[in-house]
Amino acid sequence: PGRRHLFSGGFQRTDFVAGGGNFVTESRAISPKSWRVVGHAFGAFGGELTAVAYCVRSGKPRLAEVSSSTVLGTGSTGTATTPGCPPGRRLTAGGFSSNGSESVFFTNGMINADGTWSGSGYNTGAATNLTAYGYCLKL
Repeated sequence: PGRRHLFSGGFQRTDFVAGGGNFVTESRAISPKSWRVVGHAFGAFGGELTAVAYCVRSGKPRLAEVSSSTVLGTGSTGTATTPGCPPGRRLTAGGFSSNGSESVFFTNGMINADGTWSGSGYNTGAATNLTAYGYCLKL
């Protein structure tokens, strides 16, 4: 709200058991002030899903975005790794998107030692893209 801008985000409260639940298919910044989380429900029940945005008072946006995508074939795993941050910025957070696919299970995301962000997933459906988003904070 107001003069606050995003510096990170994420999600909480997914449910995933044999009888049903939900899983996250996207968690990323969509503007300098908003973090979006998208999930897919399956089986006998859905579950709760909460998007979380972390903001700081600032007169202008604090983050620059870097991204990269990879193709996940049917029944395959893959990892997308972003480029590094522009000069004067440091990677502080990451996000991902299965780009509308409901068949990708996000398996992990991490900040790498070289200042890049990697997001990995497993695809159970038709070939699709997985995109990793890195968020670079101005120093």
